Amino acid sequence: PFILLSSLSYNMRRYLITFLIVIFAILSSKLVRAQIKNNGAIGSVTIDGKIWNQVAMRPLVPIGKFAVAFDLVLYFDAEGKVRSEGWDFSSATSIKNTLIDKIYYVKYGNPGEATYARIGALNKVSLGYGILVNDYSNSMLYPQDRKIGVSFEKNYQSIKFKSFINDLKENAGLFGGRIQTSALIGLPLGITIVSDRNQYLGLKDSDNDGRPNICLLYTSDAADEGLGVDLG
Repeated sequence: PFILLSSLSYNMRRYLITFLIVIFAILSSKLVRAQIKNNGAIGSVTIDGKIWNQVAMRPLVPIGKFAVAFDLVLYFDAEGKVRSEGWDFSSATSIKNTLIDKIYYVKYGNPGEATYARIGALNKVSLGYGILVNDYSNSMLYPQDRKIGVSFEKNYQSIKFKSFINDLKENAGLFGGRIQTSALIGLPLGITIVSDRNQYLGLKDSDNDGRPNICLLYTSDAADEGLGVDLG
């Protein structure tokens, strides 16, 4: 699916221009601009087997203790035709889905603070010393596969708790948690539990036969689970 901007309907052009103006106004505000962290990218991605050029901007907009990371991306092919998916303003439902897709993640606080929560794209998620989970990301196949993960931390003076789920939208296949305390013997004592309900669940299955493309000889639906205990 692709479009030329000149071929858009009047209403769709109007909604698109209004949306871009609002985003530009927000990013241009002196007060907001001083706090915004912005990442950008120019390159190529493969979506549904086709190569698209991309121009991307991911501003992180703070709202008090909260922050919203937007994902503003335009894809266009070698002929300059813009991919319409993700920029559909033709109906109320399409507008809602388009705006939701532009949110990369929402977070409260920062890692290590008393309370930290993040929903959406996750990156660099680790539990404890990283023996079971180290720098995990649920957005390796983004934007073809958009996952809505959750990461949560609650830190007290003597007790720390951390947990994550890789995807609430479809499978919730990978999840784990860790609790750590120094109140028992004066040294950090931690217990980590991680479960992967189906290690092949996140892999591509083109023919929907229950066996991922990469697994030709043998697959198992058994869950992988891990338990870690550390001291010091």
